[in-house]
Amino acid sequence: MTNVMSKTKRIVALLLALLMMLSVVLVSCDESYDDDDDDTYDKADKDDDSDEKAKFSRGETDEDIYNNKYLGFKFEKPKSWIYSTDEEIAELMNISVETFFDDKFKEALDKSGSIYDMMARDTITGANVIVGYENLSKTYSTNITEEQYADAVKVNIAQAMGMEFEFDEYETVKLGKTEFLRVSGSTTYNGSSMIQAYYLHKVDGYMAFVVVTVPRGYTLNEIEGMLK
Repeated sequence: MTNVMSKTKRIVALLLALLMMLSVVLVSCDESYDDDDDDTYDKADKDDDSDEKAKFSRGETDEDIYNNKYLGFKFEKPKSWIYSTDEEIAELMNISVETFFDDKFKEALDKSGSIYDMMARDTITGANVIVGYENLSKTYSTNITEEQYADAVKVNIAQAMGMEFEFDEYETVKLGKTEFLRVSGSTTYNGSSMIQAYYLHKVDGYMAFVVVTVPRGYTLNEIEGMLK
């Protein structure tokens, strides 16, 4: 628990340094999860329309389009948006840029708690999208559900950021061909309203997450429309 909380503090510090580019909060929870729970399953097995399930791999960015075959969606950025480089993500997470080479990405995730795959932001409004993974075996049990994870996110993000969030009901939405559980909330930051949405999808012992921050200039539906 101490290890998880220390990671939470580190990530919150990164969030503040990024001036609203919020990321996943690695949270601790008072509940316990039984590794022998037979009800656990990966939705990727159910939702994948292909004959063979995609193997874990990083998403690929080609000019304006980020394509994540493992999670089954693409992100097409508008002209005013930019992608963070691997060097920038590595510096943010205080890891070696070599982590993003070839098979080292999965190796790093299997050894650590979490890792980002893609970060994009609008240079005009500050809206942003982050894609990443948490290794549940390092922070929780692999049997934690998306709903339980979302419950913990709701509690901890407001506490960690020192803001009051008004959260909506959970919804299941599709990004591309994959179903994600969406937990979204709104708050006020420096006098301006902001929407924060977490999209969660449990697969292969990881919690895949897409985090969308909408400070102004966009609606959540417009950002979701970029995730195809």
